[in-house]
Amino acid sequence: MLTRELTVRTGRVRGLADLTAACEAFVAEAADGGDGLLSVFVPHATAGLVIMELGAGSDDDLLATLARLLPRDDRWR
Repeated sequence: MLTRELTVRTGRVRGLADLTAACEAFVAEAADGGDGLLSVFVPHATAGLVIMELGAGSDDDLLATLARLLPRDDRWR
């Protein structure tokens, strides 16, 4: 089994990180014409993984919805 760990640096500003190129490169390297499974996981309580099309406005919609549902103020511990 081939494994690769990626580090994605984040900051105080909410945002999305596009992992498409890294996933494509991993699959191309690992597949060698065979079958396989790509598994992506995020081991952190305040990070998440979403599969979506970027660039069509849906990324802005997601960030706006997160801001509305989980405002960044002092109500959370």
